[in-house]
Amino acid sequence: MKKVLFISYHFPPIAMSQRSLKFVKYLPKFGWRPIVLTPKKSNYPRIDNTLLEQIPKQCTIIRLDSCEKYPVSPIIRTSDFLEGWFPMALKEGVKAIEEKKIDVIYSVAQPYLSLIVGVALKRLTGKPLVIDFRDEWTTNPFIRNINWNHEQSLLTKQFEKHVLKNADAVISVRDEIISTLNRISGGQHPSKFHSIPNGFDPLDFEHLRPIPPKKQFTMGYMGSIYGIRLATANLFYKSLNTAIHNNKILSNQIKLLLIGTLPKIPYTNVTRIASRTGFVNHHTALTYAASCDLLLLFIDPREGNQIVTSKIYEYINLGKPILAIVPPKGAAANIIRETRTGVVIDSRTPASAIPVIIKNIQTWQMSTDSLNPNIIEIQKYDRKKQAGKLASIMNQLILDP
Repeated sequence: MKKVLFISYHFPPIAMSQRSLKFVKYLPKFGWRPIVLTPKKSNYPRIDNTLLEQIPKQCTIIRLDSCEKYPVSPIIRTSDFLEGWFPMALKEGVKAIEEKKIDVIYSVAQPYLSLIVGVALKRLTGKPLVIDFRDEWTTNPFIRNINWNHEQSLLTKQFEKHVLKNADAVISVRDEIISTLNRISGGQHPSKFHSIPNGFDPLDFEHLRPIPPKKQFTMGYMGSIYGIRLATANLFYKSLNTAIHNNKILSNQIKLLLIGTLPKIPYTNVTRIASRTGFVNHHTALTYAASCDLLLLFIDPREGNQIVTSKIYEYINLGKPILAIVPPKGAAANIIRETRTGVVIDSRTPASAIPVIIKNIQTWQMSTDSLNPNIIEIQKYDRKKQAGKLASIMNQLILDP
């Protein structure tokens, strides 16, 4: 079996590790054995020990000491190279490549410092390198308000170009991001760039036991809301608050279920109908979401058309209607339309969502199902298929060194 060194700071039990976990879980089915390089401990706050159960027996995990401090991301500082994740991953990575007879190096952000680890390991060992940006780096809309000086900005952009130049294959979650990365790289050959979206694992849905139906129509949101996306959520909450105040929506017929650790809602009427689960493990979060009658999705207009949140892929497989308050010409909107799993509302006008909610409440009261999902389109986002695509990319690298 071929071997890949998997450099992934986020790996179970860290909760923010679904992409790496699912690649590792399914790569052995395509003839690749993952050897994972990851911290033993992290100060990342959300831990889900249930994810450990999905790691395949073919996988070897090398957990590094002295990497608890999460590297500042996306900014690269010279101090990042002196202690912690970078020097430890570099040292143990070289050792693993030699001892385990590694064929390919795979390195995934975040932190983006991991991508630089991958480049350094390639230079030291000569092994082909796959870089997975996931999202944008220096062009990411979420970093616009980060207070970084000119020197830090220049250094980080130089490292981004350095990574793009030295990688043998570059991966991201969307075609639009791949186009941006190709442009930043100076227009390298398109065959080097690949889009592998996030997705859902069908096995995660096999044993869900949704909570029995309640007397109230339940809207749900799963995950976190932060940065500029919070502005769109708050505009929606404001419109919902007004609709409840004007009795367009009766507060005793609707419930808002917030699945995860989410910010305080600044509107009294919405706060009264809201319930919170706090942080829960992945299986429990899906169980709560499967119990909802309508699932909410927010993307702020300032995020751009290329942004797709990873939760959308699990949403579309839950069989529940989605109210997507997103850029109407963006990638997320296209997924909702192509899979026929919900309604798209322009995130510049979240108040337009209120009539949709009222209509869904009426449908729920009549116990009718208006959803007619495109199953073939949904199945494109199966995590196993995506692992197969990664395997094909790595196979090509060792055939054409």
